[in-house]
Amino acid sequence: MGWFCPLLIWLVLLCFFCAIFLALQDGFFYLRKLHQIPCDRCVFYTGETCLKCTIHPYKAFTEEAISCEDWEAKYSHYSWFIAEK
Repeated sequence: MGWFCPLLIWLVLLCFFCAIFLALQDGFFYLRKLHQIPCDRCVFYTGETCLKCTIHPYKAFTEEAISCEDWEAKYSHYSWFIAEK
């Protein structure tokens, strides 16, 4: 019976570290998915807190915005300057 307590402690520690590893892995994949949201690089992004997107205000900066059909890339002033020449 003297081997039961140490074995139980090691089993609890193993479960604890596996749970921490799985939580970190889930968080990493969730952050990777959130970084696919293109709203801050869109022409229709206003930068305002009340109206973030003029086309889809309720979908802006959510997971639904990853596959937005109306997304258009912002152009910098430099790219417009090159296009005019």
